[in-house]
Amino acid sequence: MSIFSNAQNIVINNSQFTDVTMSGPSGIDILLERSIPDAAYNSSARHPPPTCFPGTREQCIEDIVHWATPTEGQNPPRIYWMKGPGGVGKSAVAQTCTEKVKALGGLGAGFFFSINGRDDHTRFFTSLAYQLSTEHSDYRDLIDRRIYYNKLLVSSTLASQFEALIAGPLQELENAGKGIGRRAVFIDGLDECKDQDAQCEIIEIIAESVREHTTPFCWAFFSRPEPHIEATFTTVDIAPLCRKTLLSISRDTDSEIDLYLRNGFRAVLLRHNLSLPASWPSDKEIQILVNGAAGLFIFAVTVLRFIRHAIMSGGDPKEALHTIIQSISGRHQILLANDDQRHPFAEMDSFYLLIMQRIPDEMLASAQLVLNHRGGIQSSLPTYLDSPKSGSGISATGFTQFCILKKLKMDPSLRIELAS
Repeated sequence: MSIFSNAQNIVINNSQFTDVTMSGPSGIDILLERSIPDAAYNSSARHPPPTCFPGTREQCIEDIVHWATPTEGQNPPRIYWMKGPGGVGKSAVAQTCTEKVKALGGLGAGFFFSINGRDDHTRFFTSLAYQLSTEHSDYRDLIDRRIYYNKLLVSSTLASQFEALIAGPLQELENAGKGIGRRAVFIDGLDECKDQDAQCEIIEIIAESVREHTTPFCWAFFSRPEPHIEATFTTVDIAPLCRKTLLSISRDTDSEIDLYLRNGFRAVLLRHNLSLPASWPSDKEIQILVNGAAGLFIFAVTVLRFIRHAIMSGGDPKEALHTIIQSISGRHQILLANDDQRHPFAEMDSFYLLIMQRIPDEMLASAQLVLNHRGGIQSSLPTYLDSPKSGSGISATGFTQFCILKKLKMDPSLRIELAS
C-alpha cells in the first residue's frame, strides 16, 4: 500500500521518495526454520513431559526455583549445574522447575536436548532466540530485521549466533531502556547434544556471557556428569560462576518412589477403566518394587509403562506385575547365591532383559535389525532375543520406549511401523 493513500491537498516540491517493500520470508520465519520447536518445555512433541509427582523432589525444586527467582538483594551465581546418573529424575526436575519459574514470570527459555531428534547444537541458540521472540515484541522486532538483512546469521558459528541473536539485541534493548530483566534459561540433557566439543563450547560461551554481563540471564544445566562436561564446569574460569549440585542414586528417595508407584498404579487403572481390588498392588508388592528401584525413579517409571503397555495389548495387569516381581526376586536370589556386590543398575538391567525376552515373534526381526544397527551390542543380542515369549509381549510402543530408555541412537532410515 502506498504511503500517500487517500492523501489530499498536499504539495511536495523537489523531493525524492523511495518506497521499499520487503518480500520473501521474514527474519522470524527464517529463525523458526532453523530452530527446534520440539525441544521447548511446552512442546506437544514431548507431551506428556516427565515431571515430578507432587510430594517428590520437593527440596531440589525449591532450591532451583529460589535460585532462578531470587529476592531483592540476593545475587546467586548465574550458572546452575545439576548433575546425576541416568534414571534419577533430572529431566523431571528440570521440567517441573521450568513450569514453576514460568508461572512466576521469570522464564526466559527452555531447551530439552534428546537423541531423538533434538540433539543438533547448530539449532540450539536459534531455538532460544525464537522462544524469546515469542515473549518480547521489542526483541522480536530487532532480530527479525537482523536476520532478514543477513540470512547467514542463523547458520553461523555458535559464538556468532549467540552474539548476533541473543547478547547483541539484548544489550541494544538495555541501552534503549527496554531491557527484559533477569530471566532463567533451562537446558536439560546437555550430554545428549550430539557433539561433545559443542557441549563444552555451549558452556564456555554462556560462561563468558555471565562473566562479561552481556545478558541478564541465569542459566540452569541438567546433565550426566560426563568427564568432558565435568572438566569444563570445573575450570578456574567457570567454577566460580557456577553452583553445582548432585542428584545421586539414594535410598533416601524410597518413600517418594513408594508414593509415586501407589498413585501411578491408581492412575493407570482409572485411565483404562479397570476395576481391581483396592489391595492391588499389595503393600508387599510395592515394597518389592521400591527395593528393586533402589533409588532410581526410572525403574518405577518403567514399571508403570510396562503395566500400561500390557493393558493396551490386551494383557492382564496382575500377570504383568507378577512377572516383574518374579524378575526382581530371581535377580535377588542370584546376587545372594553369588555373594555379589549389588550394582545400582542391576535391577534395571534385569528388567530390560525381561522386556527384551517378551518381544513377540512377529516383532523379532525388526527388533534385531534396530538393535544390531548399533555397534558394540551385537554379541549380546542373540541371548536376549532368540527366544521371545509370545502371548504377553510388549507392543511396538513398548519396544520404542525401551530403545529410548537405553539411549539407543537409531538411524533415521530405521522406523518401527508396527501397530501399537
